[in-house]
Amino acid sequence: MKKLFTLSFLIWMLLLSAQKNIKIRQLDGKTIDSQILQQRLSRLVDSAKIAGLQIAIINHNKLIYSSSFGYKDIENKKKLNDSTVMYAASLTKPVSAYIFMRLVDKGIFSLDQPVYKYLKKPIEEYAKWKDLADDPQSFNLITPRMLLSHSSGLPVLRQLYGNKVSLIAKPGEKFYYSNEGINLLGFLIEEYTGKKLEDIAREEVFGPLQMRHTSMIWENKFENNFSNAYFKDGKKYGSERRESSRAAGSMSTTANDYANFIISLMKKKGLSDKAYSELLKPQIMVKSKRGFGPLKDTITNENNEINLAWGLGVGLFDSPFGKAFFHTGHGEANQNYAVAFPEIGTAVVILSSSENFEKNNAQILKLCIGDTYSPLKWLGHLDRDSE
Repeated sequence: MKKLFTLSFLIWMLLLSAQKNIKIRQLDGKTIDSQILQQRLSRLVDSAKIAGLQIAIINHNKLIYSSSFGYKDIENKKKLNDSTVMYAASLTKPVSAYIFMRLVDKGIFSLDQPVYKYLKKPIEEYAKWKDLADDPQSFNLITPRMLLSHSSGLPVLRQLYGNKVSLIAKPGEKFYYSNEGINLLGFLIEEYTGKKLEDIAREEVFGPLQMRHTSMIWENKFENNFSNAYFKDGKKYGSERRESSRAAGSMSTTANDYANFIISLMKKKGLSDKAYSELLKPQIMVKSKRGFGPLKDTITNENNEINLAWGLGVGLFDSPFGKAFFHTGHGEANQNYAVAFPEIGTAVVILSSSENFEKNNAQILKLCIGDTYSPLKWLGHLDRDSE
């Protein structure tokens, strides 16, 4: 019995040692030892004063490395771990797009059926969306395809437009990143199916993909292990606890859970070939100098070389390693990023509980997978005023 115990212990130690010395393949084919990456990321998190960080790296369509850095509760010195629930912010959007395409595959929705045809009442009878009745001809042109590709003409947030949700462009003409548009899609899903978005998400995504620490709304079980978020100066923001689903950004998750979702997208599982073709196809080219803020109205050619575009729920760009898809997540203090290179099966998911993440994202991406290709300038991560 003693020999058996000793043998089991040695096997366990060997497995543990192997896990600690994983070779992580970067985009250019070179590898980095996981222990070295761990040390470098740990130093960066400390020096950059990033409150908390979760990272999941995918090689060959498999989760190969995951780790957590910093604290979920700085005041009480509670460390972040891989099961700590984080606020996903706009990383919710690709999930909402995937849900919609699952429903398209089932014949419940069509990408090109006008939105108004799915609603039970005229748009002016919905208090939250009544402003869209100001231009009924334009509103009647809006389709789910436009909402998912941010080409509907809806504003990013109504609060920036006098708390009105009137169109700022003709449907189908320009790329305008829009939380309002994705939230309208979520409303449409609930209105037409008669089911809550959080229930549909659980049935269509979180359950099948074993995303056990993920939900569209805050759940009581998250109380056991969640992260607070912190501003640049270290002041505590707290934790996002959304009580109602918002397709644009109410989800809570972990980097490991979200990696399961990214792997599903890269392996093209869960959707028909036709649905994946639409999801990852450029629906509209992105010509704006920045994705957000005043420069969103400034036209540029500087992203033509990478064919920056939007598919259905995800951003797209060309790289030396094939076409890539990405999305960011930006809350009051939570900042996140995910990027995938499906042709070589490499991706990284980064969740943070810190307003200090974005200005250090370029360095983190380079360390993790050697990514120097993500459109971080367009996202504003390289702007001085983000410091």
